[in-house]
Amino acid sequence: MDKQLLSYVGGILGGYVLTELPLSGTFLSGVEQIIDGVGVLSMILFSGTLIYKGIKTLWGK
Repeated sequence: MDKQLLSYVGGILGGYVLTELPLSGTFLSGVEQIIDGVGVLSMILFSGTLIYKGIKTLWGK
């Protein structure tokens, strides 16, 4: 198994954690929407990379 794939899965997991992080009542509550956006963006990018690598592997390139 490619070691990079585990890093991509970790990036997806990290993005999920950022979106589910409870920030209300903390000093970071003002940037909660930005942190959610970063989490969603990282999940999309890392998922897309995993899909791309999977298709590339299936085609044998």
